[in-house]
Amino acid sequence: MTLRTLQIVTLGLGGLLAAPALADSIGPGDTEIELELTSLGPNRAVLAYFDDGSTVYNRVVSAGTLNWSGGFTSFCVQLLEGATVGQRRTFDVVDLEDVPEAPPGPGPMGTARATLIRDLFARHYDSLLTATGSDRNDLNAAFATVVWEITHQESDGTTAAEILADLDISAGNARFSSGSAVTGLAIDWLNGLGGGTDDFLWFNGLVGLSDPTTQDFITVVVPGPAGVFAGLGLFGMRRRRR
Repeated sequence: MTLRTLQIVTLGLGGLLAAPALADSIGPGDTEIELELTSLGPNRAVLAYFDDGSTVYNRVVSAGTLNWSGGFTSFCVQLLEGATVGQRRTFDVVDLEDVPEAPPGPGPMGTARATLIRDLFARHYDSLLTATGSDRNDLNAAFATVVWEITHQESDGTTAAEILADLDISAGNARFSSGSAVTGLAIDWLNGLGGGTDDFLWFNGLVGLSDPTTQDFITVVVPGPAGVFAGLGLFGMRRRRR
């Protein structure tokens, strides 16, 4: 899978377009971008458990949005590696399907899990941009929890629908718990993926940020070089029957 040339834009949680940051355009594999992690949040504390067969991870983590220099925002897709505020890293920009890199586990998500991630963004990302007050923390934490569940939970399934059937934040090798609001949102959103059937929505403009010494992330970009932010229509949501 090859990405088109992409223009990175800053997407603040207010939902407004800002100027391109640090790079005019990027592509996977042959392009890098240097970013500094400036802050965490909106977020909530979540107890995360993950067993990749060789390492058991069981600790309270900050679940939510990570904010980067230039206005980039992202979500973590790799629990077994860390990231520190103030840390500056050079990332490879890769296809969504290719993060997180391995080792450590869980390894690249592949096409089926990427379908679930795109469906999650298509259904709920707009709510993160418009939420206010404490709701912002709950929504961002629930969103991050579902991203981790999709990318970390083991499944013998080969299609998005088969993998989705194995996802359960309270069972399996990847488990997550938090306050009732966050947990309830995460469960509802998981249950709603695919529209309750196999009718997955598509969200364009997601790529991976990959670095072998720190967490890998997913972020939103706009097809370029002259993308225009026109509400969520920009992201080209459509339905995909599988």
